Amino acid sequence: MKEILKRQKFKNQNLRPTTSKVLGALFSMIGHANLEGKNFLDLYTGTGAIGIRSLDLGAKNCFFVDINHEFLTIIKNKLKKMNFEGESMLIRANCETQLNKIDKVFDFIFIDPPYDQKPFDKILEQLINYKLVHEKTKIFLEHSSRIKLSDEYKIFKKKQEKKYGDTMISVYAS
Repeated sequence: MKEILKRQKFKNQNLRPTTSKVLGALFSMIGHANLEGKNFLDLYTGTGAIGIRSLDLGAKNCFFVDINHEFLTIIKNKLKKMNFEGESMLIRANCETQLNKIDKVFDFIFIDPPYDQKPFDKILEQLINYKLVHEKTKIFLEHSSRIKLSDEYKIFKKKQEKKYGDTMISVYAS
C-alpha cells in the first residue's frame, strides 16, 4: 500500500522517471568500468534511480539535486537502506539558478528536466561558471526527441545522440 501511495505522490507531481531501457543504455554509454572512483552529478534527480545506479556501479560519490523536498526525502531513505549515505549528498536547489550550492568537480553529469522545459543553456553556463566540470567531464542530457539541441554549448560539443521512442540522450564533452 505504501508503494502505491509513493507512486501516486510522484504521479501527482508530474514526475517522469527514466525508463529502465534508457537507464541501461545510459550506463552502457558511460561504460561500467569508467564509473569506478568517479564523481557523479544527478540534476533533476526525481526518483534518484540514475544516481543510485551510478553508486551501485562504483561511482565514488553522487550529488542528487532537485527542488522537490519530498523526492529528496524518499531518495535519502533509499540511500540509507542501500548503505550509500557516505557516498551521497542531497541538495535541494533549483537546477537552473542555484548550482552555486555545489562545491565539487564532476566526471559525469546527468540532466533530466521536465520535457516541457529547455533549461540546458542556463545549466551548462552554471556548470562552467561555478567550475563544476573539468576537461574530461561528460554530460548526458535526457530530453524529448522532438527537441533539437545545439551542437555546441560553450566548451561542450555534442558527441553522440541516441533515441529511445520519445526520449533522446544527447552526450556532450569538451
